[in-house]
Amino acid sequence: MKQWSDIKREFKTDGSLRDIYVEDIETAVWDTFIAEVKRSEYKFEFTHGDVEKELPNDLITIKSMQQTNPTTLFLWIAEKIQLNCHFFVETEIELDVSPHDIKTESSYNQLISFLEWLATVTKGEVKLTHEGMQEQVILSVGE
Repeated sequence: MKQWSDIKREFKTDGSLRDIYVEDIETAVWDTFIAEVKRSEYKFEFTHGDVEKELPNDLITIKSMQQTNPTTLFLWIAEKIQLNCHFFVETEIELDVSPHDIKTESSYNQLISFLEWLATVTKGEVKLTHEGMQEQVILSVGE
């Protein structure tokens, strides 16, 4: 794993986010991810439009809800580190994080811990990239 001193420049606040991907998945992996978020110690909130709702148990329900309003899962992996998941496509889990939230070695380690958790939950490779640059991997965890 990359050390904070070697990677901190990747978290320079530049107005863009950093993306987290688990690619080439099936709906069952989404459903496992959702179930594990619910079981985890992470604080989370799910919204449909601007209304907080109970997080559904499966991606199919969430995709159905998106026909009327956007959905977002807000996930706090630490008090000041918020991830956002918008359920864009069925074949990949994508979350984003603000580099503003990753300013110290401690916050970086908390992010790494989450990435490792996600790799275990999905049994796949988890990639951290710059926003919109899926092929330019900052680091990866898992497989």
